[in-house]
Amino acid sequence: MNNTLSHEEREALKQEIFHSLHCALPGNILSFTPETQTASIQPAVKLGSLPYPVLTDVPVFMPVPFEINPGDACLVIFSDVDIDNWFETGETSAPNSPRRHSLSDGFAFVGFRVAGSPESNG
Repeated sequence: MNNTLSHEEREALKQEIFHSLHCALPGNILSFTPETQTASIQPAVKLGSLPYPVLTDVPVFMPVPFEINPGDACLVIFSDVDIDNWFETGETSAPNSPRRHSLSDGFAFVGFRVAGSPESNG
């Protein structure tokens, strides 16, 4: 029995893995909750002709406090592991699930483009 994959099979497997792996996406803030420093974000790209789902409860990185508004641009990066336990407690703990690079485990970086500014209309 031969377990060697053909070139086409290796390429198909590689593409399947890449399509399920999330590292970073541009997005737009839909809403921001200052008390929890979390946002709902619409990724600013599509999966073929379909939009990505809205990302909810995304922790937002803010090196200096400033106002975040709907329409502001952001970059969402995705954790290697499930962040739920860490986000809830801030403590080091085992991941809650085996998720890897999931859309559920994003962090938002803001300040690239602000809604309504001349730079965001290009």
